[in-house]
Amino acid sequence: MEPPRTQTTHPSKEAVRRLLQQRRDAHTPPPTPERIREELGWRLLKHYNLYEA
Repeated sequence: MEPPRTQTTHPSKEAVRRLLQQRRDAHTPPPTPERIREELGWRLLKHYNLYEA
C-alpha cells in the first residue's frame, strides 16, 4: 500500500526574497529548517510517518 501523498504550499518569489533580505540584515545564525518552513508558510497538510508501524 502506498503512503498518502502530502500537499505543501509554496511561497511567492517575492516572499522568499523578503525573507532572504531580512536574514541578511539580521546578522544572526541561520534559522532551523522548521523555522524557515514556518516563515515561508510551507506547511504539510497531512503528515505521514513512514517509520511508525
